[in-house]
Amino acid sequence: MSRRPLSAAVGAALAGGAVCAIGALVDPQAVLRGWLASFAFWIGLPLGAMMLLFAHDLTGGRWGAAAVPPLRAMVAVLPLALLLLVPVLFLLPELYPWARTAVAVHLKNRFYLNAPFFYGRTAVYAVVWLGLALVALLCSGRGRSNPLAAPGLILLGLTVTFASFDWFMSVEPEWGSSIYGMMIVSGQLLGALALATLAAILGGRTDTGQRRDLGSLLIAAILLWFYLSFMQFLIVWQENLPHEIPWYVARLSGGWGWVAVLGALAQGALPFAALIWWPVKRSRGGLAAVCLLLLAAHLLECWWLIMPGLEGGFSWFAPAATFAMGGAGMAVFLWRLGADRRHSGRSEQTTRTAGLMAEGIRHG
Repeated sequence: MSRRPLSAAVGAALAGGAVCAIGALVDPQAVLRGWLASFAFWIGLPLGAMMLLFAHDLTGGRWGAAAVPPLRAMVAVLPLALLLLVPVLFLLPELYPWARTAVAVHLKNRFYLNAPFFYGRTAVYAVVWLGLALVALLCSGRGRSNPLAAPGLILLGLTVTFASFDWFMSVEPEWGSSIYGMMIVSGQLLGALALATLAAILGGRTDTGQRRDLGSLLIAAILLWFYLSFMQFLIVWQENLPHEIPWYVARLSGGWGWVAVLGALAQGALPFAALIWWPVKRSRGGLAAVCLLLLAAHLLECWWLIMPGLEGGFSWFAPAATFAMGGAGMAVFLWRLGADRRHSGRSEQTTRTAGLMAEGIRHG
C-alpha cells in the first residue's frame, strides 16, 4: 500500500488536533461541542463494522470476500475511538445539564443521569465492546464458525442503544425517545457499510457480483435508517406533546432545517434512487460516489442530532475535530488494512506453493 494516504491521514490528524488545542485555550466549550458531535460519527464506524462482521458470520454471502477485510480494519480502530471520549468524561458539566447541580435537582430521572452511574455504564460499554472486538478480530472472516456471533449481536444492540442514550440523547435530559437508539444503530450500520464498500472498491478487489450485493445491502441499510428516522418524526408530530416538540423545533429552525432536508436527500432519497439503477450498483465509480455521499451525509446527521441541543449550537471546531479524529482513525485503519492484505497475500502464496509441490509429487 502506498504511504501517501497514510501520511495524509497523519497530517490531517495533526492539523485538526492543533486547531482543537488552540481552540481549547480560547473557547473550550465550543471545542467540546464539536468534539462530541464528531465523536458520534467516528465511534459508530467500528461499532457498525462489528455488527456487520457478526451478521456475516451468521448468514455468509459473497459480499464478505470484499467487505470483511475493511470491516476488520475498522474494528481495530475501536480502542482509539474509545480514547477520544476521555475529554468529554473529564468535562461532563460543560456539555450535560444533568451533571450540573442546579439543574440535576429538578430532574425526574436523576437516579439514572448522574456522574457515578454514567461513568460506570461507560466502563461497562468499553469492556464489552473491546471484548467483542477481540472476538471479531480472532474469529470473524477467518473461514471458521463463530459461536459468539449471535450473542455478540445482542450485546452490541443493547449496549450501543444505552450508550446512545447516555452520550448523545442526554444532552437534553428532559427529552426521550425509544426509537433513538435504533436510529443511531441504523446510521452506524449504514456508515460502516459505506466505508467498507468504498475501501473494497478502491482496493480493486470487487467483481460485478460483489458490487451488486454490496449495493443491495446499502439499499436495505438506507431504507432501515430512513424508516426509523421518519417514524420518530411522525410519532412526535402526531402526539404533539409540549415536552417532545422542542427537540425537533431546535433541529428544524434556521440553518438546521436546511441540514435536515439535505440529510434526508443525501442519506436517503438520492443514494436510494441511484442504487436502484443497476448500472450504478455494478460500476466502481458510481458505487464509490454513492458511498462518499452517504459518509458525508452521515457526518452531517451526527452534527444535526447533537449540536442543536447544546448551549451555543453549532461549533466551527466540529470540522477540526472531525479531521483530528478521522485522521488518527484512518491512519490505524489503513495500517491494519495493509497488514491484513499482506498477510492474506502470503497465505495465498503459501497455498499455491503447497498445491504446486503436491502436483509435482503426484507426477514424480
